[in-house]
Order: sequence, then C-alpha cells, then structure tokens
Amino acid sequence: MHRRSVLSRYIEDLRLLRRTLSLSDHLVPMPEALYASIKRDKATLALPPYQARLYRQEPLRQKLSFMMLHVVALREGSGDYDIGRFMEDLLLIRQVLSDTGNASLANEGRLGRLIIRARVFGFHMAALDVRQHSRRHMDAVATLLSLAGVHAGYRGLPESGRRKLLAAELVNPRPLLPHGAVLPDEVREVLSTMTVVREMAEKEPAALGSYIISMTHEVSHILEVLLLAKEAGVWRPAGDAKACPLDIVPLFETVDDLQRADQLLRALFADETYRKHLAARGNLQEIMLGYSDSNKDGGYWMANWSLHEAQDRIGRTCAAHGVTLRLFHGRGGTVGRGGGRAGQAILAMPASTHNGRIRFTEQGEVISFRYALAAIAHRHLEQITRAMLLSSARFGGYEAKREDATLMSSIARDSMAAYRGLVHDPALWPWYVSVTPIEQISRLPIASRPVSRSSAQEVAFEDLRAIPWVFAWNQTRYVVPGWFGIGAALEAALKRHTGPMQDLYRTWPFFRAVLNNAQRAMARARLEIAESYARLDDRESRRLHNTIVEDFERGRRAILTITGQNALLDNNPVIRKSILLRNPYTDVLNLVQIELMKRRRAGEFEDEDRIAQALLLSVYGIAAAMQSTG
Repeated sequence: MHRRSVLSRYIEDLRLLRRTLSLSDHLVPMPEALYASIKRDKATLALPPYQARLYRQEPLRQKLSFMMLHVVALREGSGDYDIGRFMEDLLLIRQVLSDTGNASLANEGRLGRLIIRARVFGFHMAALDVRQHSRRHMDAVATLLSLAGVHAGYRGLPESGRRKLLAAELVNPRPLLPHGAVLPDEVREVLSTMTVVREMAEKEPAALGSYIISMTHEVSHILEVLLLAKEAGVWRPAGDAKACPLDIVPLFETVDDLQRADQLLRALFADETYRKHLAARGNLQEIMLGYSDSNKDGGYWMANWSLHEAQDRIGRTCAAHGVTLRLFHGRGGTVGRGGGRAGQAILAMPASTHNGRIRFTEQGEVISFRYALAAIAHRHLEQITRAMLLSSARFGGYEAKREDATLMSSIARDSMAAYRGLVHDPALWPWYVSVTPIEQISRLPIASRPVSRSSAQEVAFEDLRAIPWVFAWNQTRYVVPGWFGIGAALEAALKRHTGPMQDLYRTWPFFRAVLNNAQRAMARARLEIAESYARLDDRESRRLHNTIVEDFERGRRAILTITGQNALLDNNPVIRKSILLRNPYTDVLNLVQIELMKRRRAGEFEDEDRIAQALLLSVYGIAAAMQSTG
C-alpha cells in the first residue's frame, strides 16, 4: 500500500512537471547526456504515438514521459526501475536546466520538491518495523530444533548451552524444518513473518525497518532471531561475511533488564557470529528502551532513573566496542509512559548518547496534538532538531557528579519501594478492577497489541499492558503511574539534601525534566473526584485512597520546596490554566461514569449492550476532556 501510494504521487508530480518543462531543442541546445538517457529508455519502452509526435522537439518532456512509464509499470508489478535510477534521472534533468540557464527551475519549484520527496520517501514511503516477543522466538526455535532432531529440550538449557547450540546452527547450512512438518499456529506465524521479511528484502529493501525483540533478557534472544532469519532465507552465512537486511534491535523494558543492559551488550558484541552480522550492517546497533513497562514495573522515579543510567552505560559500552549507537525511545503519550516535552527529554539525555542519532515513538493523542496541523508539526520538528543540534554541539552538557547519581539512586529505591508497596498490596488489584473502568477499557481497540497478554476476561496485573494500566488510572483522575512513590522518596531526601536538590533543579536538565513531568501529572490529578471512584468498593477504599492521597501531599510539598513555587505548575501557567478551565467540565463526565458503573452493578439496566455503550462513551469523553489517555 505504501509503495503504490508513493508511486502514484510520483506519477502525478511527473505529469505536473512535464507541463512546465517545455524547452525546445530548436531554441535551446541540450546536452548529449539527455539524448543518451532517452535512447536507453527507448530500448525497453515506447511512448504512445501521439506523445512521440507531440514531444519530438522537447527532450525534457520525452524524458519525463519515459519516467512516468517506468513508474506506472513498477506500480503495476513489472519493470526493474528503482529509486537509484529515478534519482539519477531527476538529477540529470536538474543538471540540464542548470546548464541551459534555468537555475531557478532546477533548484526550486516542482523539481526541487520532487527531488526532496524522492530522497526522503524512495519507492517505499516508510520503513516498517517488525516486533515480536522473545518468548515467541524461543518457542519457534525450540520447535524447529526438536523437529530436526537436534535437541528436544532447548527451553530447559542454561543460557550458555542455548548460545553454544545457536552458534553451531547458525553456521550449519542445512535447514531445520523437515518437509511437510505440522507447526503450532504461533510458530507458523513467526516463520511466516520471516518469509514476508525475505520477500520485502528482495523487492524493496528500504521498506524494511528494524526487527525489535520485546522483553530481551539474554543474548540468546537475539541469536534466536538470526537463526529464524537463516531458516527463512533472510540471513545467509557466506564465508566471513554475514549478510542480513535486518537491524536486530533488543528492547529493554523492565527495571532489571535496564540495569544490566550493558552487561548483555558486552556479551553480545563478544559473540563472533553476531559481530560479523553487525559488521555487515555498518557496525550500527539500534537499541530500544521501553518507558511504559519499566514504569509499570518500578514506578515513575525508578523507571526514569533506570532509563537514564541505562542510556549512559549503553552509550559507553557501544563506544568502547567501536559500535555506532542509535537509541530508539519507546515513549508513550502520558508522563506515566515516558511522555512529556520531547525537546527537553533530548537535552536531558546523558552525554555518552549524544551522537546525532535518535528514534522515538509518537503515540495516541500525541499524534493529533503534534502533527494534525502543519504549522504545529513544523514547530515540533524544529524543536526536536534544535535539541539534537544543541545536545551534540555541547558535547552532552551536564555531567552528573558521583554524589548526584548516589542521591538519585536513593530517591529511586525509596520511590520504587513505596510504589511496589501499593501495587503489590493484595487488596490493590481487586480494588483497582472494581473502582476503575478497566473492564470497559479492555474492550477498546487502543493499542497495536492485546490489552492483556492473557485474555480480556482474565486480566491480571502481571499480564495487563501498560496502556490500559495507565488509561484506567487516568480515567479515575488518580493519575498514579505519573507520580506515585515520589512523595515518600523526595520527603526523605529533602531531610538530608534540601540545598543540593534545589541546585540540581536549576543546573541538571534531567533532574528538572523528571520533576517537572511529575508535577504536570500531579496537576492533572483530581483526588476529590478520585475519592468518589474509591467509594465504589467498600472493602479497602478508605485505606488505599488515603495511601495515595498521603503520597500526593508529600510529593506536592517536596516539589514546591525544591522548585520554590507556591503551587504546582506555577512555572507553566499556560498548562495550569488549561487544566483549571477543563476541570469543571471533566468532573461532570466523571460523575456520570461513576453513576453508570453503580447502576450497572445494581442491575438497573435490562439492556446490557446499551449500558455498555454508555460506559464506553463516558470513557471516550473523559479521555478527550483530559487530553490524556495513556
């Protein structure tokens, strides 16, 4: 679809360009290179007779007509015209115009814009990433090894045993899958995906993005993808050169994985097979960081600090091994999922990662907020570019001192202890399911993957994905994932380090960004309304609600002490005013939702579909009013 769309656009661009470039070789001498190019086109294509007659003295129009025929054939599935030849033809036309005294036509207008489009979008429009869970890869490899009679217990092997077995199979040219073998559905899906990857690589390599491995815990999880690629004919061992059109990208998501990411990378870069693969990819290693799951796992402050430390260690490890790093930030839309101001987040990155390369995700309502209007999209991209240029020019800016890092680690540990004390409280999960509209949210098509790793009817904390986890908290106006745990942690830190923390807020972009994002999330919270949700469940409502309120008040006081403000968001009056203006209207929607939940549980509605639809509408309404879903 991308390919057809972009080729159709080029055909229209070429048609409009042909209207403009009417130079006659009776009046303007044309370079021989243009006639030679047209001659090559005539060897494989023929213009319609009327065009050949009409443009016989207009070689530029002839050339553009041949280019259109090439692109039309490609769109219809034939021809060998590629983006390289397309660019050569466009640059030839530009050179002809420059040589004939038409520099303004050469460098501006339709031709200039078309050259830029071709450079950016190629014949593929956009590269598509593939993403799959490491468990699926392990299951697929275990099945293949068992069917091939190589090893029947791959899953039970220690990491060293798995790596040894994978290394041997990667250099073995024979396939693992026996002819006619019956595969489980999930294994067949993984192999079918690799087959599509191979077909894409053969037809349009630029259409292939990265292959991202969710929940990468071990080196074997990366080598398993190479083995699956080899099985599908994507990765081919050929002497010392290992050719593969894919960049294989580990995704570190949990706090534990972030903290030992550098150890995994050192082991990975020491692996001879992978190092050859990396050399064939230009020694560029992309690494994705998960902001959502790390927050759900360890709470707001620990997630942010673990991500910051992990970036620093990853940057240093890649530099030490001569590997070019590109970080891929899997940020969500809300503060609880890594959201916030992208420009400030870039400037707050550690010095070791500032190399001019970056990728990041844009999700949910953020897409419409930042890109729906061209002027705002342009401004946003300018801010990103500015932040990248500044961060690179300053060679990283602020270098955290040892005592700063020690203080941050202490706050992170205390914050995670408070957060996990809440989410692992045996009473929390049944209360959360009862007082939030998670049941309705689980039915919404709000993510690229299922709401739960199990099923919507068997939602549990461990399996619930980060988007609905955050979404449900935001609906109740608690906004817990964006701040909870920092109250106890900052209060304890302030007793010993008030002055240093105030200094850090003024001088350290990372500390300032984390604190400001937290106060933005807290300003969106509305605990008076949240208490009404808490009363939907009488079992632990008072105790759990009070726990949340107590940490909120501690956090509010601490933030005001550190920043010197009189109220939350004093430093951002525009957002503060926006929240205050929306609150009265949003409050009404919350009260309607609470009433609907009460009546449904009381069995007051005979038409279940009608009440379910009403509740879904309330979810949509609150999300729109808060401008924050998750």
